Amino acid sequence: MLAAGAQSGGGRSGEKPAKVTAMNKRLKKVQKALAKQKLDGILVRVFEGDNQNVLYLSGFGGTTAVLLITASKAFIITDARYYARAIQEAPDFKLVKVERGKKVSDYINEALKLAKLTRAARIGFEADHVSVEGLRRWNKEIDSKLTPTVHFVERFRQYKDEAEIALLSRACRATSKVFSEVVPLIKPGMTELELAFELDMRLRKHGAITNSFTSIVASGPNSAVPHHATGERKLKAGEPVILDFGGLFPGGYCSDITRTVFVPGKEPDSRIEEIYDIVLGANKAAFKALRPGVTWKEFDKVARDFIVNKGYGQYFTHGLGHSLGLVAHDPYDYEHDPFQPGTVITDEPGIYIEGLGGVRIEDDLVVTKDGSDRLTKAPYWKF
Repeated sequence: MLAAGAQSGGGRSGEKPAKVTAMNKRLKKVQKALAKQKLDGILVRVFEGDNQNVLYLSGFGGTTAVLLITASKAFIITDARYYARAIQEAPDFKLVKVERGKKVSDYINEALKLAKLTRAARIGFEADHVSVEGLRRWNKEIDSKLTPTVHFVERFRQYKDEAEIALLSRACRATSKVFSEVVPLIKPGMTELELAFELDMRLRKHGAITNSFTSIVASGPNSAVPHHATGERKLKAGEPVILDFGGLFPGGYCSDITRTVFVPGKEPDSRIEEIYDIVLGANKAAFKALRPGVTWKEFDKVARDFIVNKGYGQYFTHGLGHSLGLVAHDPYDYEHDPFQPGTVITDEPGIYIEGLGGVRIEDDLVVTKDGSDRLTKAPYWKF
């Protein structure tokens, strides 16, 4: 029985055992890892920000909550705006209600008591998500010893489970459709911002809640700038246009795709055509090489060597890609952790030549037990 001010979010006496869900499995992995870190529990917090760890562990998508996870119990602490959502979205967590005007730390202490943790308990917190001032208050107000952790939850997010891959696949399919719808609209005289609007509008049409990042439309000489700020420049016939865009879809997962297209009305410069073929070749070579056990450096080197051998190595000025998941740049320890089944990574080689233009082609890939699959199905340019 819960103390006053707390309410169960599920698992009442006499009910059938709860179905084991992907979310439940994630929670249990974290609970098991606490002992290895010599922790009695961990606090995972989101406050009007972008900490996706709460969503990953609980399913709760609101903007204000604290999770207390111990070896055998899990609590979600939030205010009246989110009571109903917390019960519905986080059924593996017991709800502790924060009353208006009261300090959240008081309810963290209540959850600690419900978990039967003493003042001597070692409770982890996410050092990357708690400010210096916030920690000062917590140290003063919370009745346990607080211990900083770094990437405690993020290391589990590196490898996606089947439910996550299904959501990512859906996001990539929808985003690929957006590309196919927008390409026929491209014409001379259209501005970069007008083209970006078409991308953004169709992302919403195909189910995106918002963009996963600000859409990049880089035309002509602007295509030589890898992260150009989309502006008022008008497209001209025959020139390259880099479209780099993606959406955040229901369930919380992102897409990220880049295609280089050419404005109709004139044949592209032959050197740009050559560059396009080289970048596409590098993209395909990296995809072919991706499998379990491959390291980030090895993956990057395949595409980089391909471009170097064609004489354009100095113009490939960024890394080959990044982890993708709840955010466009999801956490991953690229230095130490080889790719494993469930890794979702982008594959985006590029060549950028000032005064001529640039080409980038990006796909979202998932590592499988014996290779990798391409999640983005948007077509490549055909000359």
